[in-house]
Amino acid sequence: MTLSGIYVACLLQGISGAQPVPNFHDLLVWQLHKTAGVETIAELRSTEDGAAFLYAIEHNDDWMHQLLDSGPVHNGHTVVPFLASLWQTDPSLASTEVHRSMATACGLSLGMQGDSADAQVMTERYEWFRDSWNQGVLNIGYGDLTTFERRFLASGLQWPNMTTVDALEHLRDHIQIPRQRYTGAAWYAPYRGHNAFGDSVQGPMYYKPFRGAWDNDAEMAIEVGGVCGALSHVGAAAAIASGIPAMTMGEPGHCAYAVQATPHTWQPAYSLSWKRGLHTNVTRSTWPSLELSQRARVNQKKVRIARDAHRKALWLEDQGDIQSADAAWRSACRTNPLDESLWRDYAQFGSRNEVSRIWWERFRNDLQAALLPEHPEPTWHLLQTHVYPGLLAKAGPTRYHRAFKAYLAGLDGWGPVRWNIEGAFNWAWKESKTPARKQALLNDTLATLISDSAIAPSFVAWAQNKTKHSPKLVAAFEDALLEHAGGEGDGPQAVLKQMARTMLPAAADEHDLDTFQRIGRAATALYEPRKNLADSNIKVFDGDLLSSGGALRIYKPGNRWDSPEKHWGVLEEHGGWFHTDNGDMPWFEVELPGYGHLSGVVLESRNGHPSRAKGVRVLVSEDGEAWTQVGTTPNGHTVQRIDLSDTNPRAKFVRFERDGQCMHYHRILIYGERAS
Repeated sequence: MTLSGIYVACLLQGISGAQPVPNFHDLLVWQLHKTAGVETIAELRSTEDGAAFLYAIEHNDDWMHQLLDSGPVHNGHTVVPFLASLWQTDPSLASTEVHRSMATACGLSLGMQGDSADAQVMTERYEWFRDSWNQGVLNIGYGDLTTFERRFLASGLQWPNMTTVDALEHLRDHIQIPRQRYTGAAWYAPYRGHNAFGDSVQGPMYYKPFRGAWDNDAEMAIEVGGVCGALSHVGAAAAIASGIPAMTMGEPGHCAYAVQATPHTWQPAYSLSWKRGLHTNVTRSTWPSLELSQRARVNQKKVRIARDAHRKALWLEDQGDIQSADAAWRSACRTNPLDESLWRDYAQFGSRNEVSRIWWERFRNDLQAALLPEHPEPTWHLLQTHVYPGLLAKAGPTRYHRAFKAYLAGLDGWGPVRWNIEGAFNWAWKESKTPARKQALLNDTLATLISDSAIAPSFVAWAQNKTKHSPKLVAAFEDALLEHAGGEGDGPQAVLKQMARTMLPAAADEHDLDTFQRIGRAATALYEPRKNLADSNIKVFDGDLLSSGGALRIYKPGNRWDSPEKHWGVLEEHGGWFHTDNGDMPWFEVELPGYGHLSGVVLESRNGHPSRAKGVRVLVSEDGEAWTQVGTTPNGHTVQRIDLSDTNPRAKFVRFERDGQCMHYHRILIYGERAS
């Protein structure tokens, strides 16, 4: 046994008394043994081949770094013997960096599979990548991947039959495109909802008639077709087959995938929403966590230095020297502050050793300084899951709010991508036990986020949903919104826009004219008034402007063409904008502030689409239920006048509808005499 082996064996046997800190090599060996477990090491040592493998890996620092520093190691008692079996078949892998790295990635991926682990499948996958690289048929970037990145190749996909050796062989040989174009490889499979026999892709018979007709499922999917899941798997598997990291992802009602289209950079493909969950992950299944984990491992020198400090911390804690271990942990996190798992493990160190609240405050400050504002989602996950349980143990609501506010104050936009910040808001809401506390949370959060034009609107939408069943909270929050929305800068304007887009259609639906007027009038700060009617030589009708002070409802507000924040101005000379969605009979409706006898209507439409302004029927109602048609638009002119002075219909509601096409207007001005 080597000197380092004897030293490590002594450590594992628990020799008492102070020990000098081992050198970095010995710490690697120590952690290797801890990872594999005493029984696994003993079993390997009991055979000549096993002992030879241990000697090979213990004398290869690069190999131990690849194994121990490429993300979490799960089930080391499975991983290390698997590597031993590969090495015994091909000892040269230890001296060939690219193959050693892929072998290690396969071992790490096998360990993550737990009870479902199939060593034979992983062995075949390793050998396929080894042989493909030796034959020169993989993308050249495969040679520069880190072991962390190769774990995404080794793990395969959610549908395991798409990354069998036969499937990889077929995809590698039939889809050969530049690396950046694999984000479009999904379309090598045609999008088909029904197969040639008319069977739906949602049923069990879609692929069943074709099983066995092709050598593998990837080829079958390309020939038969499919929808979201099949296409995303074809795209991701094609990239993997060329040695390019890829994964499939789940989105609400949809599947997608992601590819390392350029070195160390992930790009979503066939993706429609930020609400994506990764089907393959090394740390956590969120996109922001992937982004952070990837960035943390680009500089391999920094990774090694940080992980050496991490090993030192673990060893010192094992010896009972908690103070020195804490210093080593801080050094590790300072060296590679983007390593989410380092922060997690450091927090767990604090929990194990029942540290003080002052310690947790320092940890929280260090964490937020390191990761905010660039990485808000991983920061929140670490705070909520690992920090707050210690920091806020036995804390009252004031400390909870203070801690949450400190986190929010460090935000500046979404970071790499939009994320579920509503989950953070829900956490704070749950800790606010009384209406007064909830109102304080809303006000404090609004005041903190008001300048963030990205996040503030999402908070407003969340808060409006949370408060909708409490009239008192609704009123208080609206007052706070209007107070803050009057400020300068992009943030207040974004808040006002979000508020108006949400609240104006809701107020119109609920016949809440006061809210429609209050919010709508404030929202005019977002858009310029239109040219005066008199200056445009537009003649109005006799009487008062009855539409002023009313509310506007439209068919499917907030569609991609509509601007709900401008709805208020449509009913005033100020002018505004709305756009109905398409449908069999789109409509819009004006609720007047009181009853009136109508003398006429002025309609100002958008230029360029005269057909959409022609054939619009005008209907009136006193109760919003029974309608009477009183007029129509005979032409498609931009400005139209509908004279109702002959009949002066009495109305509280005025509806406009047409068959089969959307409508869009800048002004809907209704004139007449007010009635009781």
